Amino acid sequence: MASDELRIVLEDVKEKFDTVIEAFNMVKESLDRHREEEKKDHDELRRDDLDLKAEMAMVKKDVTELKGDMAMVRKDVTELKADMGIVKKDLKELQQDLNEHQSGTELHAGKKKRQA
Repeated sequence: MASDELRIVLEDVKEKFDTVIEAFNMVKESLDRHREEEKKDHDELRRDDLDLKAEMAMVKKDVTELKGDMAMVRKDVTELKADMGIVKKDLKELQQDLNEHQSGTELHAGKKKRQA
């Protein structure tokens, strides 16, 4: 009879161990799934980070090119300002010549009218 009771106790203990082992395996599977999801997320973040770094490198290159272009534009604007100064000077001289010519023509035209 003690042997039957011992067998019942051992079966009960075995069932409890089986339950604990099953629970442990479920937790392990859950952790493995979680670990895989986290690894996928981490890999995705790493790819995103690499993509951002590549884009930043391209942006830096573009900014460098733009700086060069802006320097050329500034040089061109400076040259245009200098050219505009020359044109203004030439226009002023032309206006003076035109005024002198017009004055001379009016004086000359006025003498002809008096002679007539």
